[in-house]
Formats: sequence, structure tokens, C-alpha cells
Amino acid sequence: MGFFAPGDVALRREVLHGKPWLVTPTRVIVDEPDLLVVFVVPGTHFGFPTHHRPHPWQVKGSTHWRGNGKLQLHRPGDAYSVDLFWGGEERRFEGWYLNLQDPFRRTPFGFDTLDHELDYWVLPDGAWEDKDRVEFEAQVVDGKYTAEQGAEIRAVGVAIEEMLNARTQWWAPEWAEFEPDPSWPVPVLPAGWQDLPLP
Repeated sequence: MGFFAPGDVALRREVLHGKPWLVTPTRVIVDEPDLLVVFVVPGTHFGFPTHHRPHPWQVKGSTHWRGNGKLQLHRPGDAYSVDLFWGGEERRFEGWYLNLQDPFRRTPFGFDTLDHELDYWVLPDGAWEDKDRVEFEAQVVDGKYTAEQGAEIRAVGVAIEEMLNARTQWWAPEWAEFEPDPSWPVPVLPAGWQDLPLP
């Protein structure tokens, strides 16, 4: 499957229990064999396919991305992305958010994954904390993840903690200086987005 060019729109789909759950059109920044970087442009609308388990954002009435956008760094095989956030009108860099998720799987129109709820917030000075651990454990009990998947996700968390404690992060700190092209239009969901097949 081919790579995307900078500026292309790639659909990030979350797939839960074999069915698309959340679809977000993203702007491709870098797509290379060892790194996929996409940007969620402010104002991007989410797509919520029909699913037996409504997405929490859908339940809360969250329809689009707010704020300064989000940059997401992915390495093939990693069960997490590294997301960058900026705050305020001056776009002050706030930190790195390690979002545990399925390793991304390429599709002809983007990539598929599934958020794993458990996350890590890393400040610019390297201090960190885990996020949503209670919610993650509740979702294991509730059946969103199997017991085996829960164990695998916890193991990824342990590996991330070891990396953060050793200060051996793999991503380039220069990504914190990223600025989106102001001429980019907000990506939109294509016609028929709900019917795009799974690989």
C-alpha cells in the first residue's frame, strides 16, 4: 500500500469490535516507512458510524476538534501515538500526550486503530503522569477490551514508564515547534465515508 504525500487527507478510523467507531479526517505532514505524522486541524468534524456502543464523544455531543489542533506521531508497530498540544492564541507548547492505541494499520484512505483509554501526559521538562487508568480498568470490566487485551495494554504502559523515567524518548523535540500551514482548509469526511470497507 502506497504512502501519502504531505498535505493529503488521511482518515483516522477507530475500529471497535470489528466495526468503525470514530472517523476523523487528518492532514498528512510526513509519511515515511518509519514515521507517520498527521495533524488534526482545528474545526475538523468527527464522523460517528452506527455502532452498538456509542462513542463517548458522541454521547457528550462533541462534534468537532477545538483548540489549536493536534499533531500525532506514529511509528509502525508501536501501540501508542505521541500527540502534541498547544494552548492559547500564542500557540504555547503544552506537552506530549502518549495515547495508547492499537498499532496503526494502513488503508487505501488512511489508517485504522483503536484508542486504549490509558494515556501518559509528559510536560516539556520531562515530568509525567498517567491518565485515565481508572476509566481504562472499568472498560476492561465492561467488555470494551478482553482480559488479554487489558494485560497487553498494561504492559505497554510499563514500557512507556521505563522510557520516560530513563529519558530515552525517541521523538525529536523539534516537533514542538511545528506550525500548521494557515492556508490549509479544514479536512472533511468524503462522501460514503460510513461505507468504506475494513481491510
